[in-house]
Amino acid sequence: MLKKIFISSGGTGGHIIPAISFAKFLQNQGHKIWFYGDIKSKNFIKNSDNLNYNLIPSAQFVKNLIGLINFFLKTNFGFIKSLFEIIKYRPDYIIAFGGYSTFPMLLAGIFSNSKIILHEQNAHFGKVNRLFAKYAYKICLSFEKTDGIKEIFKSKTVFTGNPIRDEIIALNSKSYVLPKNENFTIKTDNKFGYDVLLNSDFNIESISKKYFKILVIGGSGGAKIFSDILPKAFYNFSENIKEQIQIFQQCRVELVESTFDQYKSFNLNIVVDSYFEDMSNLIDECHLVIARAGSSSIFEFCCAKKPMILVPFANSADDHQLKNASYLNQNGACIMIKESDFNIKNVNEILNNLLNNTNILLELSKNAGNLALINANNNISKIIN
Repeated sequence: MLKKIFISSGGTGGHIIPAISFAKFLQNQGHKIWFYGDIKSKNFIKNSDNLNYNLIPSAQFVKNLIGLINFFLKTNFGFIKSLFEIIKYRPDYIIAFGGYSTFPMLLAGIFSNSKIILHEQNAHFGKVNRLFAKYAYKICLSFEKTDGIKEIFKSKTVFTGNPIRDEIIALNSKSYVLPKNENFTIKTDNKFGYDVLLNSDFNIESISKKYFKILVIGGSGGAKIFSDILPKAFYNFSENIKEQIQIFQQCRVELVESTFDQYKSFNLNIVVDSYFEDMSNLIDECHLVIARAGSSSIFEFCCAKKPMILVPFANSADDHQLKNASYLNQNGACIMIKESDFNIKNVNEILNNLLNNTNILLELSKNAGNLALINANNNISKIIN
């Protein structure tokens, strides 16, 4: 039986991307979908998605006077608008994907006695989800073992996995293949030169397949530590190795030029930008990913069977990125480096070891693929059918 369903999300791509993926999946099944999110959600929704997007005011809880006033006002406006939408459309389910932006809709859902489903993307149960767990009909988990859930709510949990975009799921059927010139010899070499790809000249179709391609993703906000450390970690590679490596790095807008200049000074092939439009193609083409440990990203990398070096964000709420990365590391699907250990020497040694031992890359790829859950959308949809 077809349903009327509200999807609530916002905040970061880690919340928004799985929510959009699931909303599109339900819509394709014929269900009537309304998508409710903050202003950031709009940036992730394409016109071709054909989603009925609605802005719901929300704000993070900040412990200062201005922050509290902002939270109170926006939450109240968001609650009133959410309640109006619920009364108007009478949804069969409200499905929330965590984060502060879902707070007003969930509050209105309780007030209207709506059926609520929570989805947790991370290996630690988020604050808003913890707050509303008591009122949830079901709680969907991306990790089979998720910390922070009270014992009395565990009977509501269902291990579903984390929804993944269709274009990434399509990569799961492909094998991980290293470039033909995969046997590297690393030597200390301090020669500098110029061999750099400008982003304005970049056309992915024209790039030779011979490169060992490294994709560096700093999350939706970029990662300054990657711009500070990574260029210098490559400085003593031989010219022969530099000719075979190509790096695609996403970083903050204000760091694009300086990051580019650093790589340029060390004679490295680099494409750097604050945003890459065709991320699925970049994931498909790369041979190694260096990234934060947001759940949306790491499950996509697992789906694509990509070896990973993960650097959990040290200030993530409840240290959830460390727990996400630890799960993959314990299952042999990534090399994890804590921020405190992410320095030039350590990163240089790890990269040297990987490029000298391609069997490690193949093993990481195999283990990452074993952790992939490509049926998350279907698993969640079974709850509402």
